[in-house]
Amino acid sequence: MSRNNNQQKSKNPLTILQNAQNSVIILRLKDGTEYKGLLKEIDAYMNLILENCTEIMDGSPVAKYNEIFIRGNNLLFIKPDASQIT
Repeated sequence: MSRNNNQQKSKNPLTILQNAQNSVIILRLKDGTEYKGLLKEIDAYMNLILENCTEIMDGSPVAKYNEIFIRGNNLLFIKPDASQIT
């Protein structure tokens, strides 16, 4: 049974995130803190640079940042294409 390349690409997390560059994402860290911002850069370790980012704790915004760097080993989950989520 063979799969076509589009199916394999879409299941690769790094490819999904690379395709989400320059779009709004939401991510949660292992400590429960969430961030919503524009994904500018990502590397093979899933380190991220977000711009125009809002820090969210317990569902409420607590801080805004022009640019932040998040180490990939702190990530719990990432929601690509979160522009429609408030």
